[in-house]
Amino acid sequence: MDDDRRVKPLSNAEVRQHAKRLRKFFGLEQERRIDLIACLKSSRIWTVRGELPLAFHVRPDAELKVADAKTTTGKNGVLIEMRQSVFERLKVGEGRTRNTAAHELGHGVLHDGAEMPRLARGNVTPSWIPPYESSEHQVKVFAPAFLINDQVAETLQGASEVAIEFGISLESADIYYEKLLEQREREQTAKKIRSFADEFAQAAAAPSTPKLHYLSEPCHNCGNPTVFPVGNKFMCQTCNATSERLQDGDPGFGS
Repeated sequence: MDDDRRVKPLSNAEVRQHAKRLRKFFGLEQERRIDLIACLKSSRIWTVRGELPLAFHVRPDAELKVADAKTTTGKNGVLIEMRQSVFERLKVGEGRTRNTAAHELGHGVLHDGAEMPRLARGNVTPSWIPPYESSEHQVKVFAPAFLINDQVAETLQGASEVAIEFGISLESADIYYEKLLEQREREQTAKKIRSFADEFAQAAAAPSTPKLHYLSEPCHNCGNPTVFPVGNKFMCQTCNATSERLQDGDPGFGS
C-alpha cells in the first residue's frame, strides 16, 4: 500500500476551485459547518471526470488494517471505506476525523484509477514527487477548502479559531489560514497600486497652474516679497498693488 502517488498536475488554486464546486454540488455553499456523514452517504458525487455514483461503507477496523479510510475510483464511480472506530469519532465531530472524511472526498473528486488510503500513521510523500503532482498534497489543500466557509473565515483571527469554528485539524487550518493571509496581502497591495494610479490620473488631468516668479525686491506697499511682472507692469500678489514698469529704480507702487 503506497503512501502517495504521482497524479495529474493541479495548482493549489485549481484544487480549491474543485473543492468549492463540490460544496455547490452538495448544496452547501453557505453552510457554516458541513455534515460530512450526509456528504459521504450521498448517492452521487461531482468529480473532475463528471458526476459519478458514490458509495460509502463502514468496515471493521481489522479489515482496513493500517488505513483509517481509503478511496477507490474508477469509471463505475467512487467508493469510500472507513474504519468503524474512525466513523464513531466522525459522528462526534472530532477534527482530525472530519479532515479524514474531507480528505477521502478529495481523492474521489480529483483522482482516478487507484486505491487511495488515508494511513493512521500519516502519509509520507516521496521527495521525487513535486507538490502539485502529489495526490496527498492536493487533498491536503482540498480538505480545508471544502470544509471552510470563506465568508465566515474572513471574520476569524488565526488558525486556531478556524480549526474550532469548522471542526478541522489544526494542520488543515494552518494550510487554509496561510492562503487567507496571502490573499489579504495581495488585496492590500492591489488597493495601494489602485490608489497610486488614481492619484496619478487625477494629477495628470488637473489643469496646470503657471508658477509665479517673484522679483527679489519686496513690495513697497505691503513689504512682502511677492511682486511679479504682468505684461509691462508689476503686481503684488499679497496686496494687489500695481505699478508701471520701473524707469529709474523707483517701484512707483500705488493701490
